[in-house]
Amino acid sequence: MRAILRWAHVDLRAHRGEALFIVAATTGIVAALLLAVALFGYATNPWQRMFTQSHGAHVWIRTTPAADPGRLASLDGVEALSGPFRTTSATVESRGARAGVELRGADEDPPASGRPLITSGHWLTSDSPDGVVLESSLARALLAEPGDILTVPANGHSLTVLGIADSPEPRYRPGERAGTVWASPLAVERMGAVWSGQLTGMVLADPDDTDYAVQRAVTELGADAVRDVSDWRQARAEARGDTVLLGQVLVLFGLGALIAAALAVFGAISTRVRGHLRDISVLKAVGFTPGQVTRTFLVQHVALALLGAVLAGVLIQVLGGRIPGRPGEAVEVWQDLPGPPTALFAVPVGAVLFIGAATCLAAWR
Repeated sequence: MRAILRWAHVDLRAHRGEALFIVAATTGIVAALLLAVALFGYATNPWQRMFTQSHGAHVWIRTTPAADPGRLASLDGVEALSGPFRTTSATVESRGARAGVELRGADEDPPASGRPLITSGHWLTSDSPDGVVLESSLARALLAEPGDILTVPANGHSLTVLGIADSPEPRYRPGERAGTVWASPLAVERMGAVWSGQLTGMVLADPDDTDYAVQRAVTELGADAVRDVSDWRQARAEARGDTVLLGQVLVLFGLGALIAAALAVFGAISTRVRGHLRDISVLKAVGFTPGQVTRTFLVQHVALALLGAVLAGVLIQVLGGRIPGRPGEAVEVWQDLPGPPTALFAVPVGAVLFIGAATCLAAWR
């Protein structure tokens, strides 16, 4: 083993350019794979992205106006509350389309937890007392954009659309689920509506304890005070159905790119090993067995690949979020998701193992 390590060290010193190239190539390949994983999660799981960026609530509880949802903050496992928000039901009309909505009282400052993500326009302001913000699926159903006017058929009152926002909550479904409209309390009072309930979101320390948290919340408030409960799993299951085809397409193209990269790496390693045929002959002449020759090249390439993989992981972890555009945003969101620690370990390890296998095959041949 000492002879193997000594020759590997001498060879690396004699061929520093090749060693640096292998390290750089491995770093680039692993970094590209990590970026691809981040972009894949960003594109195929928009619900998780929205949930992470908005610090979404794991449980939403609708209660009567007389309930005191603030007591939920003292329950074990509850990190924060979103709300409570006063709510009331209404019907709005825009460009000939009607929709049942839930008007949700909101302040000029968006909530810290369960925060809507503005995609166009802006949030509520005191300068527009009749201004509202529409959830994006409701806006699509009403064909509404910032600046449009919504009409309340019940009394002819007009509401101005200030912005459109994404939310990880269950989306609008005509005839099944009302759409969400964020409005200032003044706007609701000006249209003559009466608050009919409250909505409170609970951010949990452990999402796996959702069922237990719901039971505790209902017990704390009383079954008579709770009208409806929904959790993050329902919204996630609903949203995933829309991205299955996109995920399959991206996986297909990703596998093709991965196979191409694997062939390129294998070809590069094979070429380098063949370039050492004279050295291999010398090693065999001084008594190296085929197994020792294989281990010699394996030690070299695994060490270089490991160095490149570690560099790639560090670069993505430290500088990935600074990449301009969607890739940087995808890395920032991806780092906050449950999966990144696993992927950040699995991708470099997989690359090193593949390089080791390719080296063994080429050296043995």
